[in-house]
Amino acid sequence: MTNEDEILEIYRPLFYPKTVAVVGASDNPFKLGYHALAAVISSGFGGAIYPVNPRISGEIQGIKSYRSIAELPEEVELFIYAVPDHQVLPSLKESARKKARAGVIFAGGFREVGQEGMMLQEKIIRVANAAGIKLIGPNCIGFFNTHGPINATFASPLSMMGKGGVSVVSQSGGMGTEILSQLQDELVGVSKFISIGNRANVDFVDMIEYLSSDPHTKVICLFLEGLDMGRDFLLRTKARSERKPVLLCSFGYTEKSSSLALSHTGSMASSEMIYKGAIAQAGIFQVKDSARMVRLAKALEMYGPLQGTGIFIETHTAGPVIAITDICERGGLSLPDLDDEIAREIQTFLPPHAVAANPLDMFAQAWTDTSLYIKAADLALRQDNITCAVAVFATGMGAGPLFPVKEFADLSRKHGKPVFICLIAPYLFPEEARSAQENGVVAVNSAERMGHLLVDLANFSKKIAGD
Repeated sequence: MTNEDEILEIYRPLFYPKTVAVVGASDNPFKLGYHALAAVISSGFGGAIYPVNPRISGEIQGIKSYRSIAELPEEVELFIYAVPDHQVLPSLKESARKKARAGVIFAGGFREVGQEGMMLQEKIIRVANAAGIKLIGPNCIGFFNTHGPINATFASPLSMMGKGGVSVVSQSGGMGTEILSQLQDELVGVSKFISIGNRANVDFVDMIEYLSSDPHTKVICLFLEGLDMGRDFLLRTKARSERKPVLLCSFGYTEKSSSLALSHTGSMASSEMIYKGAIAQAGIFQVKDSARMVRLAKALEMYGPLQGTGIFIETHTAGPVIAITDICERGGLSLPDLDDEIAREIQTFLPPHAVAANPLDMFAQAWTDTSLYIKAADLALRQDNITCAVAVFATGMGAGPLFPVKEFADLSRKHGKPVFICLIAPYLFPEEARSAQENGVVAVNSAERMGHLLVDLANFSKKIAGD
């Protein structure tokens, strides 16, 4: 197997290029080439940028432009092709003569449109392979790397994504964008995003191998529409998924969705049972939907797997806890009874009529005196059969007390166990959630989401433990 240094070097010109050329660059905001060049500029890329357009002399977007690839003053590592499908092949051949090492092809009209498109894609692959060029696409929105930095898409706002440790590989550009939006909603930073499209000569398993070696990636998220999964894929993915979490969201099993996937990226999922079995063999953890995948990635990036299935839940409002408890117990988690001694200690500071139990309802007094949360969790986390603590708190959205997230995070470090907070609040009011996660507490804003996150995290943890 190729070692880590070799893998990182193979894809270094793609994710960390020294020079970039945008073929088809434009000053016209109604042209794809305008947005492709703007994306590179907006990323803060530190190397040389070369706009190429045969119809423009002088400058494009304030940068000296060139009328052909042949005129470029030096060899260029990464080429971004913002040109129609029929111009890709000749542009790629010219790029090869400029010692290109990587490329991004936005255009459709290849494998996904039938035999003629398939033949054109195969010609592109032959040229790229002969020249040692790694291609993202065709039929994709490109990629970005927050640690480069480089934005090789046609969406400059993606340059504003926060830097983090979650990487996303998506067959669909649209679903990839949705996953990125959900990561932003959950206040999760991104390492790399790859819209892989038709997978000319860079496939999912190649990206899994690369990202599992990438020091800036902690969790890998995949969105698949269909995949040719041979023995090579299973073995290579299995070897890499044992090193870092690889999560998957996949659709396209019904008759209509499957046919749409075929016309979209030229891929079709096999039967759902066979497909899921193969994914499991590859060591990939499949999540029911993209939002749950994002929240699980957040928890894994921050805490890693759970070391057991016992949870302690505390609150000042019982309704959401009923929902979390129901979901967790149905999902195989437990809420262990408090040990007698711990229960007695908790009882000493509870308000009248509250009972020391798990779940623990401390009534409205805990909303105004939030120290009760810290005292109770500190005691409960002493129990060996309690794996994590969950605080449920209806935020005052600036009009009431704030939850003591720093003190709650300190408990996690003190006991070596993860803590979570279910902040009942809209996404439009993220300040408290941001404060929680900056301090090291996983924050979720609804009871149902919290319950499903705990179940998914426990199931992932069981999988890697071989249970």
